[in-house]
Amino acid sequence: MSTSDKQELLPRAYQTEIFERALKGNVVAALATGSGKTLIAALLLRWMASNPSHAGKKIFFLVPKVPLVEQQKSFIAGQTDGLKIGGYIGAMGVDLWDRPKWLKELREHDVFVMTPAILLRLLTHAYISLKQISLLIVDEAHHVRGNSPEAQIFHHHYHHTDKEFRPKIFGMTASPVWSPKNPHKHIADLERLMDSTIISVQENVTELIHYSPLADVAIIKYVATWQEAPMDSLWTEINSYDILKDFIEQEETYVSLESRYQHALDHLGVLAADRYLYTYLESRIAAVGLSAQSQAILGDLSKLRNQIQLVRSFLEKHKPRFDIQVAKYDNIVSAKVWELAHLLGKYKSDRLQGIVFVERRDEVKVLAWLLPRLQDSEWISCASIVGHGGASEVASIGMTVKAQEATVREFREGKYQVLFASSVAEEGLDFQYLSLVVMFDVVKNVVSFAQSRGRARKAGSAYYAMLPANRPDMEAKFRAIVVAEMSNTSLLATKRPDRMDIDEDDDDDGILSDTERRARYVTSKGAILTYSTALVLLAELCALLPTDEYTDSLQPKYSGGFQAMVSLPPALPIPREALDYIGPPCKKKAEAKRAVAFKAAVALHRFGCFDDYLHPVREPPVGVGEDADGRRVPDAATDKIIEVQSLTAYDNPWKEGAQLWVHPIEIQGRTAAGLLVANQLFVDRLLDGRELGPVRLHHGVQLSFDSEQERIDHLHLVASFNGRAIDLSITSKPFDIKNRAAYIVPLDCNSSALVDWDAVRRLANPATCSILWTPQTHIDIEGPILARHRRRHRAMLFKRVRTDLTCLSPPEPIQGHWPEKGYKSYFHFYEEFYPAYKHENLPLGVTEDDTMLEFIELPKARTVVQRAFVPVREVDRQHTVIAPHRAIILFPLSLYVFQAFNILPALIRHIMGHVRTQEALKDLRLPPLDQARFVEALTLPLVCAGYDYQRLETLGDSCLKLATTVHVFNRYPHKHEGQLHPLRRNSISNIYLRGRALQRSLYLYLSGERVLDGRLWKPPSVPVAYDARGRPLTKQELPRKSLQDCMESTLGVAWLTGGMEMVLKVGTELDVCFGGPVPWPERYTRQHRDAPKEVPPALHSLMEKLDYQFNDLWLLMEALTHPSCPAKETPTYNRLEFVGDALVDLFVIKNLFPRFPDAPPGKLTWTRSAAVNNATLAAISVKELSLDKYVLHAAPSLAQATLKARAEFEAMPYSDIVARYWSLQPPKVLGDLLEAVIGAVFVDSGFQLEAVWTVLERVMSPMMAELHPNLPLDPTSELMQSLAKRGCTRVRFKKAEVIDSEVREYVVRVLVHETELAEPIPAFTRPLAQAFSCDALQKALEAGAIDLAKLCTCMEDRLNTTEDKQVRKLLGRADDDPENVPAALERIADDSDDDGAVQSLLALGNLDEISGHPGNEQEDEEEEEDSA
Repeated sequence: MSTSDKQELLPRAYQTEIFERALKGNVVAALATGSGKTLIAALLLRWMASNPSHAGKKIFFLVPKVPLVEQQKSFIAGQTDGLKIGGYIGAMGVDLWDRPKWLKELREHDVFVMTPAILLRLLTHAYISLKQISLLIVDEAHHVRGNSPEAQIFHHHYHHTDKEFRPKIFGMTASPVWSPKNPHKHIADLERLMDSTIISVQENVTELIHYSPLADVAIIKYVATWQEAPMDSLWTEINSYDILKDFIEQEETYVSLESRYQHALDHLGVLAADRYLYTYLESRIAAVGLSAQSQAILGDLSKLRNQIQLVRSFLEKHKPRFDIQVAKYDNIVSAKVWELAHLLGKYKSDRLQGIVFVERRDEVKVLAWLLPRLQDSEWISCASIVGHGGASEVASIGMTVKAQEATVREFREGKYQVLFASSVAEEGLDFQYLSLVVMFDVVKNVVSFAQSRGRARKAGSAYYAMLPANRPDMEAKFRAIVVAEMSNTSLLATKRPDRMDIDEDDDDDGILSDTERRARYVTSKGAILTYSTALVLLAELCALLPTDEYTDSLQPKYSGGFQAMVSLPPALPIPREALDYIGPPCKKKAEAKRAVAFKAAVALHRFGCFDDYLHPVREPPVGVGEDADGRRVPDAATDKIIEVQSLTAYDNPWKEGAQLWVHPIEIQGRTAAGLLVANQLFVDRLLDGRELGPVRLHHGVQLSFDSEQERIDHLHLVASFNGRAIDLSITSKPFDIKNRAAYIVPLDCNSSALVDWDAVRRLANPATCSILWTPQTHIDIEGPILARHRRRHRAMLFKRVRTDLTCLSPPEPIQGHWPEKGYKSYFHFYEEFYPAYKHENLPLGVTEDDTMLEFIELPKARTVVQRAFVPVREVDRQHTVIAPHRAIILFPLSLYVFQAFNILPALIRHIMGHVRTQEALKDLRLPPLDQARFVEALTLPLVCAGYDYQRLETLGDSCLKLATTVHVFNRYPHKHEGQLHPLRRNSISNIYLRGRALQRSLYLYLSGERVLDGRLWKPPSVPVAYDARGRPLTKQELPRKSLQDCMESTLGVAWLTGGMEMVLKVGTELDVCFGGPVPWPERYTRQHRDAPKEVPPALHSLMEKLDYQFNDLWLLMEALTHPSCPAKETPTYNRLEFVGDALVDLFVIKNLFPRFPDAPPGKLTWTRSAAVNNATLAAISVKELSLDKYVLHAAPSLAQATLKARAEFEAMPYSDIVARYWSLQPPKVLGDLLEAVIGAVFVDSGFQLEAVWTVLERVMSPMMAELHPNLPLDPTSELMQSLAKRGCTRVRFKKAEVIDSEVREYVVRVLVHETELAEPIPAFTRPLAQAFSCDALQKALEAGAIDLAKLCTCMEDRLNTTEDKQVRKLLGRADDDPENVPAALERIADDSDDDGAVQSLLALGNLDEISGHPGNEQEDEEEEEDSA
């Protein structure tokens, strides 16, 4: 039946017969290949899916071969409607899918088509149970035997499920009998294991024979020969130079190649054998490549080049041999092949469609190549099909599923007449009715015969078995197989006794012992361990042990015969006595191996090496699953901008009955104004004056009024007063001054009313707020006088009358803005520059007799990283204005009140920050923290306050990493680094921290009121709501990134306040994974192992270099043990390196933080990365401690690599190393060793940080002295930052390989808007290739060789995005005003001297990326979202 035929097929009578019997119970349908068994399965599947009693349960369809998955999935989809069908194969990476991924698949599909091994894995790990399955269909059910995955499903899962909950079973097979010997036993075993009855057609046999005719069987005999390779063969010639073994490298690979060549020589002839060797060597040359590390350790690269050149010369010499036509019966082709050609010649016809089954896949391909080259066989069009896998390196490369499907389709369409196939074509693949089937190699069993014969379904078709003429035993065995297959039908049709006379010792191959069937270990989560799954799990656990390029993949080593032993790799961090196990005695060696693996796996689960789902804890997707304490990772916000309600310091003064409080503001010892709010503010002190200068807010005084109306009237006066004052002191942009929560009022300290209401009324009253200046004004008013120009919204401070100037005087040069420049006189300037017709209001009326006045123009309040307060003594440095008196209006506001307005934005922000941090300390139950630092930690960068959380976040990130690392390290003493890393990663990921921040409502306390432009500032609005405790709330839009960052910055404050003890306390209250607040030395105790009586000299000299004496020498040994070391005394250094990595990271940042207090966070992070990368640490390892001479290993290539690294480092000063570390490629082992030794010191000292800091100060000081914030960036970062400043964000890297002559090199293409702008530069490693390509592009940009403006459309692309609209809204721009957004951001960035603000503002509205360096929210953030 065609899989491409999507119409619903009607069952024939014999199919209906089987279907009806299947409804009544579990059955295995034994029908010939091509008789339509799958249609019966589809009918049963459709019936089960529509049965209400099975609602919610799943249907599984098991197929033995990968190509059948898509074929059967498509067929079922064509025969059913409304069912969601999923197909699953190993190539999809299903072995790496975790529990959440599989649960999602199980929710979203109804029918699952897969190979049995996948279902066995699901059952083993308790992702699903058989209770959740209504129907289990097993295609090719004869595989349910022995230790196959199908058999394990029934042995260890089906028969351990209560009968009432077991799924219905429907099996399909062409033959249930494997061997002609005792077929009754085969049938009985299969029925017992599958809990089913094997049935065949009984009532509609005639119809079955009509639609599924059997091919005639015949034997073709050939003369078998054994020969040696001729002297002129490719094999003999290339071996005469004795280079093949060296070129192939591995002895076992050479032996396998020799065996395969000899087999091809015997069965196909020398031409085909040489063709196989030629193809293999070509692929081998293509696969040979050297990484930079390999190049370093090989030293003499010429030897490999010479080998490749020599092999190529042989290939070129023999290549013409493969283009010839072979004369009939030429002895370069075997007699067996000539017999095959002769047989096919008998069927010469355009309509010939036949399959030739060949045992070996390499010979399948060679035969398909050879046959058309034989004389009289040129007419044959051939193709080949083989399986997709292959364990042997020298076997022909398998085919992908798509390639298999394409070949089958073309064969069906008649493009090929003969298909050479391996056993993959025997089972299930959908071929048309064929007229000819040839078994080129020996038929092994009844099943293989039944399936291959079933391919010849055309009337009058023939089946040929090729057998050697001199082997009568083979012929006898084949005839017995034919008889056994023909007797199957009658055997199944007869009623068999319940107990047959079966010789239990006869043909017991593939039968499990009772002990193995009963052996099950069930975890608390329902995962099931058996003998066979134990083998797989042990191999998987060991394969995940951390290794490097100098160490082969680690695997358990089995020995013994009927009582097996297993030795686990020493790298496993379990007690040394738990590395070896002896299994029970067994009757079979294979069972003995499985038994000891089972014993070891049970022990390892109890050690925690497997979790309760029997996972060896491979890397899970970030943000999915559980943290290190087994707590579910909390849900986190997914929108980049989240809308929240945060605490506000200011209540609503406009609500009925609100009390009004005035808090006097002291500026430079003078109190002239106060802050009017609706609640008492308890702010003991402000920040350190970085922005406010000497300013203090005093406790509030409550105002009293005779009535509510009087209070409202006074509030309206205050609002009008503030509106006019803010117009000149902060922003001229209109806004609703009412319904604000805080105002400035002038004070009269000599009045009982406190507020100078007369001054309020003067400015609030339109009649008195704008009085023209007269020549007498400066005489009548005492003290500083404020005024404003009638055509400018700027406050000015009167300085003096310019008696030396008249209105007709030439304009006097002034610094800064000089609008009168170029005019004949002041009078002419005002006549021409301010004519009446340009303004709706009245003309200025300036005359030639006006008095000339000199003023100092006062700056407006700044909110972008500028000092808001300018002391009076500094006003002389400000812009000078000279103007006639008729152009000036007296501004009835005290200079000292004006100064209060000038600092109002900063004052409001500081108060808000202090109030929020005070509430955070109480609500979150945090210990006392440095108040000023805590305000900084909760202030977002886009507030542009001159301080924000970014530096503290950098420090807190290292604290978080170390605290979590130490907890994970101690909580799981028997997990290796590969298992510890995902536990830590899940416990410090952005999604995890964001979820914890949401759980703890951290957003209540964040200061994120965005003011990108001081001209858009407004006083705080009245509260939008109140919380359960009656505290006022305001609405904020926060970047989601700020939540996780502020968690880390809070930990940074904790470190600065009280070190790691305070970090543990704060982290515990924030509910992160620290294991509690108890200090580590009190929490963790270790029992030191017995030390050697004498300290080995090598360890003694190393301890002298460290200036630290180890209490437990085994820890130091462990820190020096490489994974290649076979000794079992200690595990490898990986666990200690895991801890040391976090220690070094914190040590570096804790030193850089105070050393460079003004370094922007981006540069601080970059400086740290220059110190903690592998190249720098490797240099310290070699130059300071000579750890390359102490490492314990068994890898000769490692010794050569470290020697080369030592020579390189000894020639380089630290200044060059930290500046160009990205270009260095030392073995990672060297950096790991340093971290492992530091980890060993930490553990040995009882987890005392001071001991670690002392050692690190000693060994890292020379390098640390060379660090500074202005270190050059690596080329990739340099390019990304350069493009970001140009507003371009569409950059990606495309990796590729280039095999140039003998050595593989890599190139990385840098694509900007999918355009390659610079030629890539090859290198031996991908990171170096990327760096070289980025460097080339950066140089081209700097030289002006590339016009990025013509290519980049990032600005235009972002105009309609949500974030860009938010920026427009914040900037007060219209949606149809595209030019102003980037221009405004550029202007704001230019006003700022903070690198973090520049980077964030130049991101064209990307408000989530508010870091001091590109990519602060790492790329894995998007992977987290996808996986979550």
